[in-house]
Amino acid sequence: MAKEIELKLSVSRHHIESLKQQPLFQSPQVIDQGAKALKNIYFDTPEQDLTQARVALRIREKEGRYIQTLKTSGKAEGGLHQRAEWEWYVDQPELDFELLKQTEWPAALNDPALLARIKPVFATDFMRNTWLYDGVGDDGERLLIEIALDRGQAWIGQGEERKHDEICELELELMAGSPAGLFRVALELGQQIPLLSSDVSKAQRGYRLCAPESYQVREPEQSFVEDATLELAFCQMLQRELMLWPQYLEAWQFTRDWQYVTLALESLRNIGGLYESFSDIIPADPEGDLDQLLTKLIRQLRDVDAWHRTAGLMNGNGKEWQHEAQKKAEDRMEVLLQTVGLGQIALQIGLQLVSLSWRTRWSEGHQERAQRRLNLV
Repeated sequence: MAKEIELKLSVSRHHIESLKQQPLFQSPQVIDQGAKALKNIYFDTPEQDLTQARVALRIREKEGRYIQTLKTSGKAEGGLHQRAEWEWYVDQPELDFELLKQTEWPAALNDPALLARIKPVFATDFMRNTWLYDGVGDDGERLLIEIALDRGQAWIGQGEERKHDEICELELELMAGSPAGLFRVALELGQQIPLLSSDVSKAQRGYRLCAPESYQVREPEQSFVEDATLELAFCQMLQRELMLWPQYLEAWQFTRDWQYVTLALESLRNIGGLYESFSDIIPADPEGDLDQLLTKLIRQLRDVDAWHRTAGLMNGNGKEWQHEAQKKAEDRMEVLLQTVGLGQIALQIGLQLVSLSWRTRWSEGHQERAQRRLNLV
């Protein structure tokens, strides 16, 4: 079993060539490892028992060989993914269920009748360019990262019935070093190129093609451990919002449902509220870059979403006006989604969370308040 720690970022296909020209890719720290075509078949029951159990089971064709892979749910926080993964070479593109006995296969799925119903449900085909970053992190330790650029499609059906969802994403997988290094490398790449944290897996892209009308963002419940400190409570609430608002914007791109823009706006306002409410334990960064970016994005989303709020006040009237206003707003949203500020906000917050950077600005008072319990007995 391997433990993946990776940062996944969405990138527009229009920025691919500019991304490759970034100084980082021209530095001696980065070694080009070439490109490979990858074809994957994902398996599940017709009732999608595997995805409901947060399990992904696939067979990948790579350079003429077949690899069976099982991934458990793990956790995804602000684009930083941690999950368990098992891989085996198999002779043909057919599942070997005996191999699953070596894994953390959920007991609820270990039913012969259920296993018999597992069939191919969708596929992903993409080209993967990889680079190896071999440098030194801020802690002086070796920082080894595999950078992968994936471009292709998740798809279902055949011929005229075929439906697809574009794959265009950058993955940074930590091979050695601190997770903070992933964010620092991503921030460097995202200075000129829009890179937005993404928690939408390739498997999720395939599953939602099967039933696009029922797709919705999963919103995790907010819960705290019994002895949570105020600092930990802040981190958990901030992490939840950091996961949600990029997903809402991505969901808007897939569905064109404007409720997701409104939800993204509220999530960003929640982030601003958290920093303000916890300012006595999370002292502000004196440079203030994050606050400025956050304020600007909230204002931009508020203005783009204005037509939607106004339409809700019109009680079904003004259909022609609404249609024109929506089209203009969609064009503005597409432009906004191609700005670097979105990605910089998510990555800066993610870096703060993995490094707890505010602690370097703590006074004794900050530290004392941060260590207080959220729920005093």
